[in-house]
Amino acid sequence: MKPPKIIGIGGLTRSGKDTLAEWLIDQGYYGVSFGDIIRSYAHKRHAEEPDPISIVNMTVTANWLRQNNGADFVLKEAVAKFEATKPQKNYKGLVLYSVRAPVEVDFIHKNGGQVVWVEASDEVRYQRAKDNRREGEAEISMAEFQAQENLQWQPQPGIAPDAQMNAKYVKENADVVLKNNGNLREFKAAAEKALKL
Repeated sequence: MKPPKIIGIGGLTRSGKDTLAEWLIDQGYYGVSFGDIIRSYAHKRHAEEPDPISIVNMTVTANWLRQNNGADFVLKEAVAKFEATKPQKNYKGLVLYSVRAPVEVDFIHKNGGQVVWVEASDEVRYQRAKDNRREGEAEISMAEFQAQENLQWQPQPGIAPDAQMNAKYVKENADVVLKNNGNLREFKAAAEKALKL
């Protein structure tokens, strides 16, 4: 059985989504990070703040983009990037990572793809976040880290649900769940087996 043409990767902050995506890109997939698209907008929208790409600012920016441009705005930008490069190289398929919204999950499934949920404990992810802060991220406490992530877990009141992140939906509708609490060799082996790479 061949790997799916589209693989979507979801998971909370610092769970290992990018690591898995990089392995797939090395296997010949073209990768687009929804997170990178949102980060570029968050840098602009929150440029005057000390932490423009904090979890809160990323969440607010993602919701704003979807409210003003449609629930599938980020998805359309990602697919357009892939379509623009497809003639240049014979990719095995498309890896969409940092999947956070139902419309993204539904698109992947509708097109015969698989959704992978990557998870690690809060403690492991928080330590990774502290050790590998991006420019534009401020150090926060574990309690703040968890509270900010709750904004992405399921729709919040006051905003149309389809315009918001809903990580709970992504996890509940994932085809594969992979654990990544620190042993990269085991994580890679599990990914290769689950995705038949």
